[in-house]
Amino acid sequence: MLTYLHLSRWADVLVRHATDIKPGTVVRITAQPAAVDLLEAVYRKVLEAGGHPIVNCVPECLSESFFELAGEDQLDWENPVTTLECEMVDATINIGASTNLRVMDKFDPVIAQRAARANRVSRELFFQRAAVADDASIDSELKPLLWTTTLYPTNAYAQDAGMSLKDYSEFVVKACQLDHEDPVAFWQSLDRWQSELAECLMAGGELHFTTPAGTDLRVDVSGMRWLSSPGRKNFPDGEVYSGPNLDAENGGAHGVVVFDKRCVYQGRAVRNARIRMENGRATEVSADEGEDFLIAMLDQDEGARRIGEVAFGTNRAIDRATGQILFDEKMGGSFHLAFGSGYPETGNVNKSGLHWDLIASLGEGSCVTLDGEPFCVDGKFVNMGPEVEWV
Repeated sequence: MLTYLHLSRWADVLVRHATDIKPGTVVRITAQPAAVDLLEAVYRKVLEAGGHPIVNCVPECLSESFFELAGEDQLDWENPVTTLECEMVDATINIGASTNLRVMDKFDPVIAQRAARANRVSRELFFQRAAVADDASIDSELKPLLWTTTLYPTNAYAQDAGMSLKDYSEFVVKACQLDHEDPVAFWQSLDRWQSELAECLMAGGELHFTTPAGTDLRVDVSGMRWLSSPGRKNFPDGEVYSGPNLDAENGGAHGVVVFDKRCVYQGRAVRNARIRMENGRATEVSADEGEDFLIAMLDQDEGARRIGEVAFGTNRAIDRATGQILFDEKMGGSFHLAFGSGYPETGNVNKSGLHWDLIASLGEGSCVTLDGEPFCVDGKFVNMGPEVEWV
């Protein structure tokens, strides 16, 4: 189970590594009540670093009440406090700790989409400021914003992963590398290795994915920027990511991709999704489970059927799908595509109310080539230095 030492190390990574809190930094800490132990540890670390913490701890039952009772005006209301916070904070730390993953099942997903669209101004401002933090070459008057998201173990997450709370907590400790004496140093070493991987990817123009599940997809990444994600935006972490070149001749992506991992969004699961891409757009969509929901998500706006992100998972301590995208997309030996909004810092400027990461295995029999040359075979990167050692 989680110990005080684990919580202290966890908070240390979030404050010292992920958001680099300095004296005077205004930090918004958003958490759910079940994560109060980690919330307190983070709060203390922010104060020790000289930051100014703003705490937002909201019971998840309020979301259920909102979608049960909100009228049209309330669904369309843009919260000015949310926008103001997005303008003024220097960093934000989000701690998820859901105790009921099915609370939204009874609501029409269109309602949640409508509420999300109401806050699109603050959401787009958030991504713009985050992009400035990632790329100093961006010419912008906006001040940079550092952010990170993590998940605290609960019975709901454990049950969804098919584990006991004890086993799930141990899985989280392992995925976060909290048994390292200095986890910050570990994640910094991962950043160095992943940065080399990103450099290799930026030297190429086309990725060709083939897998035994049926994927045969070409993604144009020419001129795009690849970034290392080593425990800053997400924790735990372990991925390199970019986005398709939407101006490419093939629209950025062409072919068929099969997502053989269970993929969850807004509490709804999709299994074995198969999507055909033509000129950068999803034209044929099917799934063994959750097909109607997947199609509804892809039909919500003009940008939802385009790909905003392409990424490789590198976290070898995550060896199974758990139903939580924060962990699942980082799985070593996998890749994922996000349909919907892209990250401007990569060069992908696709806009949408959707950003759904769908995951596919890169196990035995799979091959990814970069400009025709082997890049990742059977889930292992070739022509790269030794990977970091995962505990």
